Amino acid sequence: DKIIITMYREIEMNIYKKIITVFLAVFIILSLSSAVFAEGNKTDAYRDYTEKTLIVAHKGSCENAPENSIRSINAAVSNGADIIEIDVRVTADGVLVLMEDETVERTCYGYGENIVVSEMTYDELSSLKLLDGHGGYGAKQTEEKIPTLEEVFKDRDFRYAASSVYLDGQKPLLLIDADWNLRDRIYNLAKEYNKLDEIILYTDASADEITAFKSDILTEPMIMTYFKGNVIFAATSNVKKDSIIADGIHLATANPYGVVFGATVQNKAGESGIRTMASPCIPAICGKVMQDTEEWWDYLIGKGFSMIMTDHVAELKAYLDDCDEAKAELEKIYKTTVTQWTLPPFNSDNFHDYKLAYTNAVSAAEKIFADKSYARSDIQQTAYELQKAYDEINAHYDEFEAGTAGLTITLPRILLCIVTVAVVVCAEIYVYKKKKKA
Repeated sequence: DKIIITMYREIEMNIYKKIITVFLAVFIILSLSSAVFAEGNKTDAYRDYTEKTLIVAHKGSCENAPENSIRSINAAVSNGADIIEIDVRVTADGVLVLMEDETVERTCYGYGENIVVSEMTYDELSSLKLLDGHGGYGAKQTEEKIPTLEEVFKDRDFRYAASSVYLDGQKPLLLIDADWNLRDRIYNLAKEYNKLDEIILYTDASADEITAFKSDILTEPMIMTYFKGNVIFAATSNVKKDSIIADGIHLATANPYGVVFGATVQNKAGESGIRTMASPCIPAICGKVMQDTEEWWDYLIGKGFSMIMTDHVAELKAYLDDCDEAKAELEKIYKTTVTQWTLPPFNSDNFHDYKLAYTNAVSAAEKIFADKSYARSDIQQTAYELQKAYDEINAHYDEFEAGTAGLTITLPRILLCIVTVAVVVCAEIYVYKKKKKA
């Protein structure tokens, strides 16, 4: 009997071990699947315009480094950029280098004027040194040389530095601005260094060209398109069309009242589920009067842009942190005035304005909670209106409940009364004169 009992227990233990092993295997598989799923959804997170506003560093952070340099890229990472925009050209011997202009005149010293990048070999270009910041007359000379795109991909500081980017918590993306004819070279180099999920190809290529490119590759990089114009039909059509082939669209115009800043275009972008980017760091294509300042960041985000390209990464990061703080304050007010509070029954139609002001403020707050890309001024205004509506109702709560409070006196109502009286008086005078003539 003891032998049988011992054997039974051993069999029972083996069964338990197998069950535990199966559970562990399932857990590991699910964990790995979750990791793969999260990585696979990076593009979806990048596209989602309701997510936080993304900081796009214009040619890196150039306040203390030359534009399009390794140092400016690493500075952008340190300052909290989510995306780093760089410009790429090709040398005479086929090397991809970081350079915006066709010539090196504005950004380099040590060779002379009107030197065309595409007519020089990389060895010739590498002898040049970059000027500080955005270069130009009077810019400080540095010891930085023109980097290659391969060096950017290989650079350990960039590759492993942590940033504020929410997409994967570790690496900012590279927005590569280059001639569409260089797409295959850029793609193949990114693939070689396992960077396809870290780049965004920025292009004004046609939808057909982008579609043809995607049909020839196995792994699709993210793509941002470009539209400049002031015709609503054209802008909305491009947004709708590009939402199918791209992950974001840069909207531009020289007109400060242009349609790309209007609700129609931004609503179309929202319906299409695509992010829109503005570039106040380049006023010529961002309303001309707009500047790369807090005032205009607030304006553009309030208009619906969820990607801002800037020369001031750290300052924009600080502004967005302020937005988060303002939102946290709004959440506290919402908790006090909505979650932990009940509206009175409003037993009279006379109280309609009080209730409407409150419900409108509640609705505005809930929209802000649903969308992580909101301007600080809009958040603060909503918090003010919600608190004010709550205070006005709470001050007369018993009267509202009993239905004894009076009608709210407002400027529109005063004007309406004046107009009404004027119309009645004019009508009576008209009738009186008619009767007198008769």
